[in-house]
Amino acid sequence: MMKEESGQALILVMMAMVALLAFVGLAIDGGRLYTIRRQTQNAADAAAMAGTRELSDIIMNCGSGSITNDNTVAAAIVDFARQNGVDHFSPDAHLAAWYVDADETPLARVGFGGGIPNGATGILVSTAYTESATFTRIVGQQHLMAPGMAMAMAGPVTNIGGGVIPIGVPLEVINELDSGESFYMMENNKHEGGSFCRDPDANLCIGDPTSANAHRGWLNLNYIYNTDHRLAEDPLNRAFESNVPNRGCGSDPTKSIDDGLQGWAGSDCPYPFTIFAGTVGAGDGDFIHGDPGARQSSLAEVIETYNGSMGYLPIFDFIYMSDYMDEHFTAPQEPDPDGNLGGNNWPRAGGGGHAFLYHIVGFAAVEIDDSNPKDHILEGNFQSAIIGNAQIQPGGGLNPGGACSSGPMLYGVTLWR
Repeated sequence: MMKEESGQALILVMMAMVALLAFVGLAIDGGRLYTIRRQTQNAADAAAMAGTRELSDIIMNCGSGSITNDNTVAAAIVDFARQNGVDHFSPDAHLAAWYVDADETPLARVGFGGGIPNGATGILVSTAYTESATFTRIVGQQHLMAPGMAMAMAGPVTNIGGGVIPIGVPLEVINELDSGESFYMMENNKHEGGSFCRDPDANLCIGDPTSANAHRGWLNLNYIYNTDHRLAEDPLNRAFESNVPNRGCGSDPTKSIDDGLQGWAGSDCPYPFTIFAGTVGAGDGDFIHGDPGARQSSLAEVIETYNGSMGYLPIFDFIYMSDYMDEHFTAPQEPDPDGNLGGNNWPRAGGGGHAFLYHIVGFAAVEIDDSNPKDHILEGNFQSAIIGNAQIQPGGGLNPGGACSSGPMLYGVTLWR
């Protein structure tokens, strides 16, 4: 009788061990499946954004739906999917992409030789990755497969009902503001701390109190560096002048090189080019040359034009010196006023390397509320912020031979689905 009970106990222990191993196996393979799902979704997100950025550039440059441009979009999708763990050429991976219109309707496959269809304004990406199962094979599950899907859209940034004011504001301050909260967009040495202050008590001030000209916030919109638009023949190359006077509008409203800070600060000659927001902490998007000095006449122009109404200010995350840019980025080609190639150029201050370039990562909607145009201060009520390539309204998309986007426009890319 004792031997029989001992044998029963052994069977129960073995059954318990099998059950325990099954639970452990499910936990391990379940964890692997979670990791694969995250990998494939990250790949789908990155690929959709990369392809749509290329599509956005083609749309904004009034490009065609050529097979060459289609291949450029496809290459970006394949490259970013691979960087995120889904290799298009691996037998264990799946990657497919479609052009979509503003209604999210698929129009054509990307990279299949048919070119980019009219109306394409976004990219839909499908990914999948398969690995062999380990422990779940005992219950008949031979493989772990996880799909991913993402859609990105390009179009004009929403809520832009006013002009772009040529003053940069720091992301560090914007992140601390509530909607409707008053703050100083520009504060020239009234409070110790610098140009940007959250409130009149000098809390959260950004700048250098020992330098009268440090980080004033004025943006020289005639010199904007962008890695994607550094060539002189690129219509969106904006590296014209490394120094700009505090002048008003020039004779040709289509050329920013004719205008100065006072002109952009008002409504008579708004900046005629697109301004691109990049990713926080990255090297994409626009780097705008900072212009030192109080510029009181330009400040008065801002107040006269926008007081009581909405304006939009570029947001920057970091300020880079020209020497740093020279060491880490390929220099832009600077066209001269007649459009001829003038050579590579970085802005300099006094012949040295101390010129500043503000990395733009978004836009702040601000209601200007300032009753004193003579106190070297610009005050307003913060409304909302667009950080990175977000909050866009899908536009008409690619339209070769038809209407093309022109004039000042904030155009962005966002992960839509």
